[in-house]
Amino acid sequence: MTGDKAAPTLAQLMTKLSRSATAEARGEVADAIGRSIDSPQLGPAERDIALDIVRKLAGDLEQQVRQSLAEAVRQSVGLPHDVALKLAKDVADVALPVISDSVVLTDGDLVSLVEEGDTDKQLAIANRGEVSEVVAGALVERGNEDVVVAVVSNPGAELNEPALGKALDRFGDSPRLQAPMVGRATLPVAVAERLVSMVSEKLKDELVRRHEISPDMATDLVLEGRERATLALLSDGDANRVEDLVREMARNGRLTDSILLRAACTGDLAFVAAGLAVRAKIAFRNADLLVHDDGANGLKSLASKAGMSEHDRIILRAAVDVARTTEMVDAPDARERFAETVLERVLTTFDADDDGFSEEDAEYLIKKLSKYTGKHRDNAVAHLR
Repeated sequence: MTGDKAAPTLAQLMTKLSRSATAEARGEVADAIGRSIDSPQLGPAERDIALDIVRKLAGDLEQQVRQSLAEAVRQSVGLPHDVALKLAKDVADVALPVISDSVVLTDGDLVSLVEEGDTDKQLAIANRGEVSEVVAGALVERGNEDVVVAVVSNPGAELNEPALGKALDRFGDSPRLQAPMVGRATLPVAVAERLVSMVSEKLKDELVRRHEISPDMATDLVLEGRERATLALLSDGDANRVEDLVREMARNGRLTDSILLRAACTGDLAFVAAGLAVRAKIAFRNADLLVHDDGANGLKSLASKAGMSEHDRIILRAAVDVARTTEMVDAPDARERFAETVLERVLTTFDADDDGFSEEDAEYLIKKLSKYTGKHRDNAVAHLR
């Protein structure tokens, strides 16, 4: 507001503010002056005057005046920090616009507001365009379920592993939390694997309750679903992520023969090598070399050291051989066709009768393998007869 045009406008606002006792008039001044403080047309002296008026209006006795000011300055970059904090600590109708949008408030300010325990203010913070790790952590620690769901649902919120773990500790059974957590762009492996387990256990209870199946059958179904979901976490193929996942699964007792065979039967040799390395307590690189070794003894020795049964080692050997000689194409049924090839390779192994297994042994293995291929068990058994 420099020059002849700007000065009278500011003067008129000051006159209107001093002469009028109505809240409506002061609200109009609050709106006008609040929207002007970032204007490049304000000179230094005029800005000082405008900010003095803003400070006076921030302490106005009438809530509607303070509310008009808060709406006007909610995105202001030139709002003094003390005024922003004063408005943010006001009643919710005054505070929420500033809490939602103000870039002037610091992380420390926001954490203090979270700790005051006002749910409406916590929700406003949780839905800000950007929420730092420290603020997100405070929200997860102190907020109710609505608040925690809101911050987990916010793609602009930085949630580290401890905060996500705390969210699961507090509200992990809630589908309202599970859905947005699954939908986050990235999840730490430990959190993702834990989330798979939580969702699966809930599914198990639902299967038993709503359908006439036994708890044992429900457990089998859940374990298969959990394994598929766990392997789906590795769609990016990142080696470090695979290693982190298998370590976490081993800590939780979930790095089973079953999931290693399922991974092998879908061609995921990185997971197989990492899983065998953890179970055999050898270096990842050494396990990877043994899995990809042309000879038969390297993988056999590794799988034995990892505690796999002789029957399961035959399936593993067949699946690894197929994976090393078959290119996985990018097609909707690629993994299914790969699994069928594994099944055929196992049948060929039995046809050769090199291992001395009986037909009963073979039928047992094919029954087990059909869980991973998902089809053709009947055809496979017929092939043996």
